Amino acid sequence: MPKRKPAHTTIKSFVGFSLLACGTFILAGCDQQTPSSSTEQVKKTTILTTQVSYSDRSMLRPGSQLIVTLSDVSKMDVRVDIISQQILDITKTPPYTVDLIYDASKINSKHRYSLSARIINKDRVLYTSAAHYNPFTESKSTNPYKIELSKASTNKPNVDLVSTYWKAKTLNTEQVNVIIKEPFIQFDKNNKVHGFLGCNNFTASYQLDKQTIAFNQLGSTKKMCSEAMDQEAALSKALNKSAQWQVTGETLTLNNSDGKRLATFGAVYF
Repeated sequence: MPKRKPAHTTIKSFVGFSLLACGTFILAGCDQQTPSSSTEQVKKTTILTTQVSYSDRSMLRPGSQLIVTLSDVSKMDVRVDIISQQILDITKTPPYTVDLIYDASKINSKHRYSLSARIINKDRVLYTSAAHYNPFTESKSTNPYKIELSKASTNKPNVDLVSTYWKAKTLNTEQVNVIIKEPFIQFDKNNKVHGFLGCNNFTASYQLDKQTIAFNQLGSTKKMCSEAMDQEAALSKALNKSAQWQVTGETLTLNNSDGKRLATFGAVYF
């Protein structure tokens, strides 16, 4: 005669089935909620289409890249907060269409935003956007949003005359040759100047009055060199005749009293 199952076993089975059914119902409920939350996330994703161009139509060097950036620039004296950025390899002529994808929920109407672009090649900036573009102002809400680039300035700031190592580049329009070591000149703060003429070291004093210059008491060592003496004599003569000076970027020019160029020097950094 078969044994009868205990009552508590039946209760456990029923409870287990109930929990399983409940868990299935909960999972089904979660699956039903997933599409709605996903749809909500998609609604927050916005695309800002930009069109970047430059007017001179110069041919870009191979390996050039376009970088378009949307930033929050509300905070002063701190690093900007990048909202979206795209970096593209340039393989054709402008204009370039670039889509920036960003989360619209991060845009605050009280904040300031900047849309910028630049073209680079390795570490050099070739073109950059000079104007300030805010794509969220009503007056500039266009599609695509147009950004005009300008050629980056290649002008370097003028180097200080004093305390700079100036390597001789030309003498009377002729290229300076390095025979023993490079001729150079260096001005001290106490109106003293020293350098190398090509064979001998030299020292002198100098006086400045705006763009005029005068070298005084120029003296040098007395070493004789078989090949560098002519160039040394020419440089010494140029210093004695110098009456005007001009620094343009990283180039020092010495002229005589008539404005004729005597010598040029280039700034060297160590």
